[in-house]
Amino acid sequence: MCAQSARFFVPFFVWLCLGSLGLIALAFNQDVNALRALGVLPDMPDNVVRLLIVVQPFILLVAGIGAGVAFGDRVELRSWVTARLRGDPPPLMQLSGLALAALVGFGTGAVVVVLDRVFAPWIGLPSVASLPDIGTALMAISYGGITEELMLRYGLMTLLVWVGARVWTTLPPGLYFGALLVSAVLFGAGHLPAMAALIPLTPVVILRTVGLNALLGLAFGWLFWRRGLEHAMVAHIATHVAFWALAFAL
Repeated sequence: MCAQSARFFVPFFVWLCLGSLGLIALAFNQDVNALRALGVLPDMPDNVVRLLIVVQPFILLVAGIGAGVAFGDRVELRSWVTARLRGDPPPLMQLSGLALAALVGFGTGAVVVVLDRVFAPWIGLPSVASLPDIGTALMAISYGGITEELMLRYGLMTLLVWVGARVWTTLPPGLYFGALLVSAVLFGAGHLPAMAALIPLTPVVILRTVGLNALLGLAFGWLFWRRGLEHAMVAHIATHVAFWALAFAL
């Protein structure tokens, strides 16, 4: 493998292995019998169903990692892990910065819990502040904290900025804000299918689902832009920690 190819494929496959941990957690955290009860599954073995569930996320993961590794450095959206694997000078990553990312994630998660209570009378779903079982917790950390960030921030947000830079030939702050907003809204919309499996998608449910998750996406995207991919991942994980911690207080 030539040096130029290694600069792409080494970080690509490392991130793919890490992101696939989230897909494994997603697959084995599915209640296949509940899905069958909804009448949306053909008659096939459980493991085949689990495999089918992760096909689309796997494609998005591959595309996201490919975009991030290929274009991230070109548009100043960087990853410490990618830089280290390439032998490049990595972006600054200190314990204080990671602590700030965790604080941003936890604080934004707390705000979402409060806003979720506002929507509760019209929705009738349990609060996002709840204690998960071990499988759900592992899925939240691995799929949410790693896999989704590779798809949405490292992949989609990077790609949008790169496309915008090709059009405007510069990297103005507005370009990053636009990409941040689009990726955040799509992050929120990506939670609608799971919500549709629980309750009908009324306008209030759609507003709640997209709005609250987009708020989180804005926080993660800002950290990705200003600090790096790993900071967004830490914040995403800290958000779930906030949901679990506040389950004791609410």
